[in-house]
Amino acid sequence: MAIINNLGSLKAKLSTYMFHQRFAADYDLAIQNFEAAANRRLRVRQMECTINLTTSSPPPTTFAKGYCDVPDDYLAWRTVLWRGRTPFVELDYVHPAYLRSTWIEQDNGSPKVFCIDDGTFFASPVDDSPGAFEFHYYQRIPSILDQPNLDEAENWLMGDHSDAYLYGVLTELAALGRNAEMAQLYKARRDEVFAEIVQLSALTTGATSPKVRTAEYF
Repeated sequence: MAIINNLGSLKAKLSTYMFHQRFAADYDLAIQNFEAAANRRLRVRQMECTINLTTSSPPPTTFAKGYCDVPDDYLAWRTVLWRGRTPFVELDYVHPAYLRSTWIEQDNGSPKVFCIDDGTFFASPVDDSPGAFEFHYYQRIPSILDQPNLDEAENWLMGDHSDAYLYGVLTELAALGRNAEMAQLYKARRDEVFAEIVQLSALTTGATSPKVRTAEYF
């Protein structure tokens, strides 16, 4: 029995499930829709990423803060650490309105707070040193439709959970084909796999013992 390990083998398997080649023209759209759903639903360890951000400051204004763009594959932040001293200092998230209305804006001390507004990372007080902020975030799942060799295209989700791609894309194809019964069947299987992926991530990243050393351990 053929396995699913890349885009080419996924499309071959879809053809055996859909029975009719008229659906082949919709394969890429269905894959795109499934990947969008996966990015909305999943926040698991394979999506965790860390980079160092370098901010820049505008000319002196009432609101002094460092800023830079978030990464292109950014989905959601996990934590931000200021690297200006050791151990690193975790910054507090604040609403963008708060960042523009508090005394922290004009404080000359070390960075204390950050926010993300319209795809831009802001931190205050300012530290524009290279790589001053360690940015932990969830990154978007790499699309198998954006790779140069499409037939061989794959990503971690397909490699670890090929059934998610199969059931997910079949759900989208059934919806596009207005087959409600088929869509409901594969949607249930897709959602079950999503839940299992989340549970597996929690089991492999969470504490396995009631005795856990914390940051305040002495």
